[in-house]
Amino acid sequence: ASFLGTLVGTLALLIFVWVLLLISKNIASPEKALLALFGILLSGTLMSEDLAIKGWIAGLIGLALAMVGMDPILSETRYTFGWSYLLSGIAVVPVLMGAFAIPQIIEGMRHMDTGRVATLTGRILPNMTAVRRFLPTIGRSGVIGTGVGALPGVGEDVAGWVSYGVGKTVSAEGDKFGKGSLEGLLSSETANNACIGGALIPLLVLGIPGSPPAAALMGAFKINNVIPGPTIDPDIILRVVAIMVLASFTMFVMGLFTARVFIRILRIPQTLFLPLVMILTTIGSFSVGGGLNDLYLMLGVGLVAYLMNLMCYPIAPLVIGVILGGMFDETFRRSLLLSDGDLSVFVSRPGSAILLILILALILGQLPVAKRAMNRLKGRSA
Repeated sequence: ASFLGTLVGTLALLIFVWVLLLISKNIASPEKALLALFGILLSGTLMSEDLAIKGWIAGLIGLALAMVGMDPILSETRYTFGWSYLLSGIAVVPVLMGAFAIPQIIEGMRHMDTGRVATLTGRILPNMTAVRRFLPTIGRSGVIGTGVGALPGVGEDVAGWVSYGVGKTVSAEGDKFGKGSLEGLLSSETANNACIGGALIPLLVLGIPGSPPAAALMGAFKINNVIPGPTIDPDIILRVVAIMVLASFTMFVMGLFTARVFIRILRIPQTLFLPLVMILTTIGSFSVGGGLNDLYLMLGVGLVAYLMNLMCYPIAPLVIGVILGGMFDETFRRSLLLSDGDLSVFVSRPGSAILLILILALILGQLPVAKRAMNRLKGRSA
């Protein structure tokens, strides 16, 4: 199902990316600024465990970090405090490593699970009868995952949960979801893989990653002087599609032949496994080229992310804010410069007006009054 989900997302990438490339030629600075802001706020809303404002705060922290370095409009230094390392801005790769790896390592070391022994029984090869039976579920989940992935800054976790929720609602055996249901497993696992291709659509066309892994890929693009956006070379898009297809087949084969091997890897004590992960994380940050300064940045972001986790603040919006902050800063200020400071530029264009309405609806929809109204409407419909 993961293999088929990846193919669905890749097919959508191959089809829709060309359509969006034609549309993107009409997207100016006001639309880009509001689209970046919408991505940050949407990521914060969907990633928050309790209050959406926590996700927004995390996204705005990332947005503030993106302001460090050279001003893209006036070429003046901002918030560097005389540290030459910050002239080029906050490096994305150390932020990614620190935000996602360090908190997990600390949490894993704090709560050692010494009694867990992973086992795998039964056949590995897929049951084709079951595959044919659940093809409608796989197809529906693939479409849902692709659609969620195309939303800026959302990601695979949200795609899996949305598909799982839809599957539980429409399935005749929805009451078995969460109790070992194979259909429930397929709903989430298909969607989170289909989300990969969907998340690449806004990345390649608009330079806006659809998920945290897509944000990491954007960092890799920039390291190799490839700038995603409307001016991207079409050959690069075709290469990405080819890589996705090859990767999906490789994942399928490796999954069949190495499942039992990886189960044995899970038996490695965490006291050995987590320090090894820390070493690999350090090498990844150091290899960017910033030397020890990248390691300091990684550790600093990692400690902040760990504290945010303790207070139930989502980490993904912070990373999305760092990624999209530069585009928001440049396009927002360029819009104001071209309009002589007139804010009506964000409502005079149809595209920017629609995005502004979506942003306002997203914010107002989180107010207690709006939530109570929605609950009353759901109660009446039920």
